[in-house]
Amino acid sequence: MAHHPLAPAVRIEFARRLRQLRTERGFAHAREFARVLGIEENRYTRYERAEVEPSLTLIHKICLTLQVAPNDLFGFPESALDCS
Repeated sequence: MAHHPLAPAVRIEFARRLRQLRTERGFAHAREFARVLGIEENRYTRYERAEVEPSLTLIHKICLTLQVAPNDLFGFPESALDCS
């Protein structure tokens, strides 16, 4: 999967984790996950390709749907105080 060439590292990591968690939670296809989120598949797949970033509201809905904490979705360490 190609990432947007100018995507910052944090967006690329988010995209990787999003795809990984989506498939781990039983959503084999982006289309079905986008439908559950109530957005178009094209919009959703742009998140997985690190082309754009979702809104905070959508991030919250993704976390609820996947039953993960935001730190897990972003790949942050348990202690988010270490932002290195």
